[in-house]
Amino acid sequence: MNSKLIDKKNNLLVSILKGTLVSVSITLILILLFALIIRFFNIADSWIFPINQIIKVISLFIGINIMLNTNKEKGFLKGLLLGLAYFFISFVIFSILQFSFSFGLNNFFDLILTTLMGGLIGIILVNIKK
Repeated sequence: MNSKLIDKKNNLLVSILKGTLVSVSITLILILLFALIIRFFNIADSWIFPINQIIKVISLFIGINIMLNTNKEKGFLKGLLLGLAYFFISFVIFSILQFSFSFGLNNFFDLILTTLMGGLIGIILVNIKK
């Protein structure tokens, strides 16, 4: 009985890690493409934040979808966990790229919103797949 529980936890951890890495990878690719678009076209600064949020939603959607392919239960909880992991991994990566590890109020709000967004996407994907 204990080995089944450990296997279940390991499978959950592996699926969250896999979904998170996919999400972060997609984010990095889309941010790079968006940076190239900004470089060659005259895009107003007011568009950067909304486009970044759209990139985040697309990335989370794909990562959570991959995570839920193996087990289509508890979408809210799994989405929350992936959103949380996604925030921390992307925070570290982008902090390294910016040479700055400051955590402010905006980062706190981003943490809450990204985590909740992950949970909401998890709910949507579990119910779509049924």
